[in-house]
Amino acid sequence: MTDEKDLIEKAFQQYADAFQALDPAKVLPFFHFPAMLISPEKAAVIGNPIIGYFGFSKVMKDLKRRCFTRSVAESLHVQQLSDNLAIVTGVVIRFKQCKEEHPETFLECFNLNYTMRKVDGNWKIIVGALTETTCPSISDAKTNAATNSGASGLKEQPT
Repeated sequence: MTDEKDLIEKAFQQYADAFQALDPAKVLPFFHFPAMLISPEKAAVIGNPIIGYFGFSKVMKDLKRRCFTRSVAESLHVQQLSDNLAIVTGVVIRFKQCKEEHPETFLECFNLNYTMRKVDGNWKIIVGALTETTCPSISDAKTNAATNSGASGLKEQPT
């Protein structure tokens, strides 16, 4: 098996960067269809990009309404299972800042578990599962994000 952990993490980071724009069209190229997204509330099969566009539109509209600004991922880990299958895990902390708020405040946090498959030479998301977790303190998260401490594993990225 060829070690592609760096390429897998890069593909995930690119997806995370695209998510930051809260534009469904920007995240769809990172999925292999059909795909499945699982949250504590429900599971959804995304059969094609059209279904994905409308699904992500709802999620992103809600994040905009809730004043989402950015996310940081803590303890991001890539486990390559084979030449064409990998799992990316970590903890995501989302922040918000509404017009009347200063400074930026905590929005939510969750575990991320993404299964990725290599398709036509590119790593694509086939399953994304978000689960509840205990959130670290926000001051610790902001400090770690600002310093990009290697020990903490915090990396700024939306999901």
